[in-house]
This record gives sequence, C-alpha cells and structure tokens, in this order.
Amino acid sequence: MSLSIQEAKNLIAEIKARDTALGRDMSRWWMYENHIVTTAKVAKTIASKIKGMDAEQAYVGALLHDICRTNERNEKRFHGISGYEKLINLDENAARSALLHMFLWNKLPKYENCSEMFFGNKKDYDFIANYIQNITTTDYDLLFQLADNLANKNGFVTIEQRAKDLEERKGIKLSKEWLDMRYKLKTYFDKKIGYDIYSLFNKHPTNTRER
Repeated sequence: MSLSIQEAKNLIAEIKARDTALGRDMSRWWMYENHIVTTAKVAKTIASKIKGMDAEQAYVGALLHDICRTNERNEKRFHGISGYEKLINLDENAARSALLHMFLWNKLPKYENCSEMFFGNKKDYDFIANYIQNITTTDYDLLFQLADNLANKNGFVTIEQRAKDLEERKGIKLSKEWLDMRYKLKTYFDKKIGYDIYSLFNKHPTNTRER
C-alpha cells in the first residue's frame, strides 16, 4: 500500500490542525514545513535522475519522514518510532523513512550514546536495532537520509551549511565522523547520477572538505 502526494500532504495538514487545536504556538510552523517540503523536493529531484527509482515515492517518503516530530516532546517518544507506527499501515516506504532517516547508512549508535533521543525507552531502541538487523539497506533509505541533511528551515543547504546551522543552534562542534558519513552519502549519489548533486539545486560543486 502506498500514499499519493496529495494524501501525504493531507496527513501533514491533519498534524497542523491538531497542533492548532491543542493551542500550540504555530509561529514556528513555517520552519517545520520548509524543512519537510524541501527534503521532499530534494529526494524527488535526485530520484528522478536515477534509473529504477520512483520520484513520487521518494517525495512521499521524504515529506513524511518527520510526521511525528512536532509531538515528540509532548509524547516523550522518539519521533521515528511514532512516525513508523502511524504510517506502517498506510505506506511501508514512508514508515521506513520515518524510522531510519536519522541513522545514516542504517547504523544505530550504542544505546548509551543515544538514550536521550529515545527518552530512555530501551524497548523502542531495541525495536529499531532488530528492524535494521533484518533488512537490506536500500537506495531509498540512503536518499531520505541525505535529503534530510540537505534541508533546514530556510530550504536547501549544503552539508557544510547544515553543519554550521546545527553547531550554532546547539552550541556544539560536530565531529569529523558526523561530516564524513554525510559526505559519503553525497558521494554515493554523485556517482549514481554522474555529477555533483549540488548542481541540481543551483549550487556550484565545491570542495566539501573545506568549511
């Protein structure tokens, strides 16, 4: 079973209506919306250049990757798990996108290094660990992970810009490993389409090792 683009948009509209009804501050909704819509456009654009990939499927999966993000703190559950549960009976590809988009190359950190992300819920962590052990990584998994890292509240960004944004917002210094995993994803899709994917978004190819 799969969702159409319009059905996916309808789900996002339902989330917005729910948050409004709950009296939440909607002044920041545009940031969330810009991120998910840009992520979807990036995924669709790249997928359209790769033989065998479905651009509409890529758009839907990417649009819904953060479907439960706005309710995460209230629910106190990792939004990937909540998103998976919400979508699994509607669109398996989108559910998988929600579950895996934060774990690049489908590699899960040790629980002690990410327990805060899971709100201390080891059961949810174990579910994802078991899920990953029993699947084969697909190009859609990797595409959703890359697209998520090429979009922020303002639209398309390079890996370097995304890193700078995160560092400034969170007051941290990202590791070389964090950057290298994302450069590796980008290089993978550069090779898939035969040229630098940044050029698809009016960005000139750059030396991505320089920041």
